[in-house]
Amino acid sequence: MVSVKCPVCGGDVQLPEDVVAGEIIEHDCGMTLEVVVDNNTVKLRPFEGVGEDWGE
Repeated sequence: MVSVKCPVCGGDVQLPEDVVAGEIIEHDCGMTLEVVVDNNTVKLRPFEGVGEDWGE
């Protein structure tokens, strides 16, 4: 397991060894986080996904 810190609450987040960039993680603090890999370093950032598209 890979352990990284939540950028929002600072708590530990356990990720599987085979985690890939772009994966979405739900953390215990209620935040949705996106996995980012930068120079072989795994980091997390708050997910800023696309909002609902109601076809408008």
